[in-house]
Amino acid sequence: MSELRMPAINQVALAGRLVQDPEFRITDHGTARLTSRIAVNRSFRDRNDDWQEETSFFNIVIWNQLAERLADRLKKGTPVFLSGRLRSASWRDDDENPHYLVEVQARNLQVLERLSDVVNGEGVADADIDAEAELEEGEELELAA
Repeated sequence: MSELRMPAINQVALAGRLVQDPEFRITDHGTARLTSRIAVNRSFRDRNDDWQEETSFFNIVIWNQLAERLADRLKKGTPVFLSGRLRSASWRDDDENPHYLVEVQARNLQVLERLSDVVNGEGVADADIDAEAELEEGEELELAA
């Protein structure tokens, strides 16, 4: 039997609202990093055919120029659509307790704000932000734990 070759695919797309104000910082290596959390809702019918609502929360990380462009434009409650990849990490603390982390490394982010909300002071500075940050070939991201 021949060996099955699996493609290396790591892609995720999410739409939801930020549940905390993003935190912007410059790493020790001079790289811009913006972090936040997003809430994503899902509606479904249960076994009794009743509608149920489920909310999942995900850590997101935005790097480089995209982080710089969005740092002053995002806030808690901002509706966004983002795409990127998942990154996981694990470690043990000083007491040898295991810890696990899964985060979304966003490559594209679009603010889903209506122009009228922005004009009324409810939204972000730009009504239609469609910013992309593509890595140069061979460029590596600093992944902070």
